[in-house]
Amino acid sequence: MLSLDKLAALDLSLWLRSGQEAGQRLALNQSNVSRRLQMALRLFELTLQKSEQEWEVQGPEPNLTLLALERHVHQTARWLGEGPLRIEGTYWSGPLLLTPEPEGWVGGRHDTVGVQRPLQWLHDRVIDAWLTGGPDWPEADDPTFRTLPLCTMPVHLVVAPGHPLLQPLERGEPLSWDDVAAFPSLALPPGTYPKVEASLRALGLWSSPIRMARYRRERWEGKSEQELQVGYATVLSEQVAGQLVRLPLQLPISSGEALVVRREWAEHPRTLALAELLRQRLEPWAAAHGELVLTPPPSGP
Repeated sequence: MLSLDKLAALDLSLWLRSGQEAGQRLALNQSNVSRRLQMALRLFELTLQKSEQEWEVQGPEPNLTLLALERHVHQTARWLGEGPLRIEGTYWSGPLLLTPEPEGWVGGRHDTVGVQRPLQWLHDRVIDAWLTGGPDWPEADDPTFRTLPLCTMPVHLVVAPGHPLLQPLERGEPLSWDDVAAFPSLALPPGTYPKVEASLRALGLWSSPIRMARYRRERWEGKSEQELQVGYATVLSEQVAGQLVRLPLQLPISSGEALVVRREWAEHPRTLALAELLRQRLEPWAAAHGELVLTPPPSGP
């Protein structure tokens, strides 16, 4: 069995993409993190390979299975209080809802775009929880993950100040979907947010592809080719996305916030306590913005 600190050095370096970031969470310098990471890899006879700006563990399938079993043991130890639990958030939920970090939890970098990577971290037990926006979260009948809804809110079309689509509105003229479809609209790589993508494509949106694996603020602040782009936002993401103006068209998408964990930990007291804390942190936003509606905790098992 591998010690908790050695496997943590490996998994936090994978999750955070940085030995320095891992060292900050573990109160270790980067050389100590690297040494413990290498010890973990040697024990399982595995290597690291970088792909699409992310580190992946590579090796024979039996060795990867042993690593998965070891991660299961270590995750169980964390849930039993033998170390801080790990939570990843979105670029808006990190600063708005996970700051300061809940007691007993350590946060990630909160800059991952899309659902595939956080779900993979959860599946592999690299992280223990994921705070994410809807509707692209696991379904209620997902066999591996449990989604605990915290609130619901609409998704809005948004543009930078001075966008040409605002001119007819200033003249009191109506705005149509054809008007919006004439401009480029934000389109992330296929599969980034599958449900959102399908809904927006049906409206003629999601038309201007960009390559963005990590959130970068300048994408939302009207720089160069982005000046004419139509984007999408909720009341929470608007708080950190720079100055944006809503368009008066109702998108057929309902979003929200939800906490996602593996099913075996969904009823754990630490999961329920975290969900309750997050609802408390959402209360001021619900009070200030009527469109954000809190979801009460389930009343029974």
